[in-house]
Amino acid sequence: MLLFIKNNKYQIIKFFITGLLSSFLNFIVYLILYKLGININLASFAGYCIGLINSFLFSKIWIFEKSNLKRINRNFIFFILIYLIGAIEMIIIINLGIFFLGNYKIAWLIGASIAAINNYLGSKFLIFEK
Repeated sequence: MLLFIKNNKYQIIKFFITGLLSSFLNFIVYLILYKLGININLASFAGYCIGLINSFLFSKIWIFEKSNLKRINRNFIFFILIYLIGAIEMIIIINLGIFFLGNYKIAWLIGASIAAINNYLGSKFLIFEK
């Protein structure tokens, strides 16, 4: 595993930076729409979609730059599915973490970490393969 991290460290750093940027965009869109009086669920969904699109574009152009650009529609659908699986994993882990640890912050951190690993590996090996 350490060899994998060493061989992919720049890609992993780019993935982390993109995740932070996408989360920031997600929050900004959510905040603006909510402040404009949009329903909180719709604002949250819109923010998530903007973050997801940003993540996909940065993944395609910057993180996995040598990937095949010919199958963009197929790749986007698989991207959404992998991130949906990551979200489900995160929800399950958060609930288990709260039940067993009693600490929602630690539960969230563990869940987010597992989801990020899922999203990176899924993107690297299933979507943006060379």
